[in-house]
Amino acid sequence: MNRKFVVVGALVLAGIIVLVGISAMIKKSPTPVATTNTCNNSVEGLEIPMFTQERTHSQQISHKAYTVDYNEDWRLANWVAYTLTDQQTTGPVERYTKFMPDPQVKGATAQWWDYKNTRYDRGHLVPAGDMKWDQTAMMECFYLSNICPQNHELNEGDWNYLENRVRGWANFHGKVYVVCGPIVSKHPETIGENCVAVPDSFYKVVLCDMRGKWNAIGFVYPNDGTHHNLSHYSRTVDQVETATGIDFFPQLPDDIERRIESEVDYEAWRIRQ
Repeated sequence: MNRKFVVVGALVLAGIIVLVGISAMIKKSPTPVATTNTCNNSVEGLEIPMFTQERTHSQQISHKAYTVDYNEDWRLANWVAYTLTDQQTTGPVERYTKFMPDPQVKGATAQWWDYKNTRYDRGHLVPAGDMKWDQTAMMECFYLSNICPQNHELNEGDWNYLENRVRGWANFHGKVYVVCGPIVSKHPETIGENCVAVPDSFYKVVLCDMRGKWNAIGFVYPNDGTHHNLSHYSRTVDQVETATGIDFFPQLPDDIERRIESEVDYEAWRIRQ
């Protein structure tokens, strides 16, 4: 056999072996997860939660600044999730004023007039105050998939205070991961011709890498006009998971998730008890 053909054949065989080896390494590479020394920006989608039980008529939609899991039965979100950085806590964009249906929602949706002449505000889940950094982000937070019937005193009072505290945490620590939404009973009050469900309460959970140590905190606010200190509404993330049937921050390693979701470090969050 010609020596030239033998050499060529050996080179081709070696190339095939190398390619097979690289392919096997790629297949074995694990999905990246957050660790105790993970940089805030290193884990894609860390804020996205999971349901502990299957939900019907549920639709997940991505917008520029947030993701929403929309519940057609309620005409509301099951949850909205987003990140907020220190650079996004301020900006030149003025507040938008037009509420509109989410163009990506398939099926039944609320309309702006469903809230007209009711005792409820059009309450934001992702607040407009967090969207001043971008015109599109501001406009999209006025989609009705991001809006819930909310008691006026709560909207303007204690819930607004929590939104300001979240901005403060983002500004101080550089970045926070936020998930919030309504807690709706089996047979809720409804408003408007489209039968928009009125939540019994609202939840919010916040995750933050504080100088290499992850911390998380939850909150539950009754949909009424009472006023309390922030610690009154605080919960462990485990407690919010039990109330909502949602698993928050599932991408974290199990040992970190168990620790941060079973306790609240009030000192780290600078909350008076």
